[in-house]
Amino acid sequence: MRVYHDGREYRRKAGRSKALARKVYEKLRTEINEGRFFPKQHRRAVLFDDLLAEYREIKRREHKAVMASEAGYQRLLEQFGGSRIEKVSAAEIDQWRDTMSETMSPATVNLHLTILRATLRLAVRNRRIEASALPPITPLKVNNVHVRYLTDDEERRLLEAAPEWLKPLIKVAIHTGMRRGELLRLRWDEVDFVSGTIFVRTSKSGEGRRIPLSPTAHRTLSTLRDARRERMRARVVAQSEAAGTVFTAPEGGFMLNLGRAWYPVLTRAGVEGLRFHDLRHTFASRLAMRGVDLYRVQILMGHKTQAMTLRYAHLSPDHLRAAVAMLDAPGPKPWAAAALASNDGE
Repeated sequence: MRVYHDGREYRRKAGRSKALARKVYEKLRTEINEGRFFPKQHRRAVLFDDLLAEYREIKRREHKAVMASEAGYQRLLEQFGGSRIEKVSAAEIDQWRDTMSETMSPATVNLHLTILRATLRLAVRNRRIEASALPPITPLKVNNVHVRYLTDDEERRLLEAAPEWLKPLIKVAIHTGMRRGELLRLRWDEVDFVSGTIFVRTSKSGEGRRIPLSPTAHRTLSTLRDARRERMRARVVAQSEAAGTVFTAPEGGFMLNLGRAWYPVLTRAGVEGLRFHDLRHTFASRLAMRGVDLYRVQILMGHKTQAMTLRYAHLSPDHLRAAVAMLDAPGPKPWAAAALASNDGE
């Protein structure tokens, strides 16, 4: 049996009975006339390759580098390239995750899984697959108790090895605790030199926050601003600078691949196991080591809960050693006086 709607033909099975066919036909016509006829739309098959390319283009327009290197995207394509998105299964994802975990850290593996999840959810937002068709993705457990931070000597070597255009970004990261994305999106109209603060409009928590500038951060940004003004006067300024972006690539434009410059700097400096995000850890760890209470660290870091801030409550071994050494420092010792009073009482 056939029925026509909006110039398209739809077929329905109604058995061999003409009476039943007539009844089904009249029901469909009634639904069409009353606007209750919603035929299933046949979706065109979408390959994972095309979806990943679309996701990357969206992030490029947002000036967000979600993967540090091209190798990460290549791993995604090697595993899921050529597959229809609805055919990506939980079993395949779990096997891929376990294979990567043999040679990568849990955090790196989870970054790959995060991008995979975001890519598949893009298909749901575009109504290419149903949400119920998304496979569950289970990340690895990550131990966030240990935090890597720079020592003073490592900071000195890092700055000596960095090119001139990268040094301001490193210094401001260490002295503000801002995330990489917040730094790369920072605009000059968000830097208030009068009050000495930076206003982060949108952070990971979804809320804005103000960060006071340390003397080093204030001096670094002031130097950058003055140099930009000179280039503006000479009319040799990149489009991104003209748009108000604070940190730009050496040739101008946005820093879409910071890792390309970051990792060679680490090699030249002889600093091992340091990510750019660890500059944020350095900021919080130094605050904690100088006796700043965790509540203020939480506010400066932009954490919604103190649970995230507790990881920064640790102290360096040198700081702990100095604290214990205070036991032998000259001066009054309250515990000794207490012990004498106790003996006198006997």
